[in-house]
Amino acid sequence: MIFTGFKRKTNQIFFNKKWAEFLKNKEKQTPVEIKNVLVLVDDEKIITSLKKELPKMLHVEENAIEILLFKQKAGKAHLEADGYKLYTPKDFGWYGTIKNSSLNKCLTKKYDLLINYHKVDNLYTNLLLLHSNSIFRAGFEHLNRNLYQLTIKCNREDLPVFNYELKKYLKIINLL
Repeated sequence: MIFTGFKRKTNQIFFNKKWAEFLKNKEKQTPVEIKNVLVLVDDEKIITSLKKELPKMLHVEENAIEILLFKQKAGKAHLEADGYKLYTPKDFGWYGTIKNSSLNKCLTKKYDLLINYHKVDNLYTNLLLLHSNSIFRAGFEHLNRNLYQLTIKCNREDLPVFNYELKKYLKIINLL
């Protein structure tokens, strides 16, 4: 539909404007310790392994980890699933607004750590990063580096290596 392209373009304009403000006002603070985590994924298959590994790795409780799954098209299964929330391009309105109240509520919480496991750079995930209230952000190196304090260079399919490196660097920074 033609309006979908217009809406995406307005979201891109909003992102470009907010991104410039984000870079100017980028917080230099780091959390004292990690108590709650927001995880962004685009592959439903890795959620169960992340739910098992992350609490042990980050020394937090399972309910302190919130997972958001991105799907390009969700169809009728656009409900909160077992242990994660689903978001799609339909959850975004014009000029970067978030229409989904559940997603908006999730983004207003304060998170000590945000981990992005996306395999490709995505406008809607970047909008979430700008809207999120997270102190420290980590992701793959191929993503937009200016949105993260820590980027890790490794193969996108090799999650154990990414998790190992993430834990190692969080220990170096004294967050674990």
